[in-house]
Amino acid sequence: EGTTTLTFIVEVLENSVTFTVNTDKKILGDALMELGLIDGTFDSYGLYVKVVNGITADYDKNQRYWALYVNDAYASSGVDTTEIKAGEIYKFVYSK
Repeated sequence: EGTTTLTFIVEVLENSVTFTVNTDKKILGDALMELGLIDGTFDSYGLYVKVVNGITADYDKNQRYWALYVNDAYASSGVDTTEIKAGEIYKFVYSK
């Protein structure tokens, strides 16, 4: 439960799952990690997301990675610095 509602979509190949997230967090990564929807590792660039909704993307094994989109545009910031704004749609796409 929270005061801000956002739409979060996970796309894997031809399948997609849509979540309605209610949060009091201000940063997208914080909200998604709190709910267990994403996981990854932190390095000098920030959070590198490896798992979304239980699905792992491993670039070293199969050249797959999770790409973040905001309102269908490739995100210009990482999930750990993307501020949540009402009405925006956030999406992770399993990419190659």
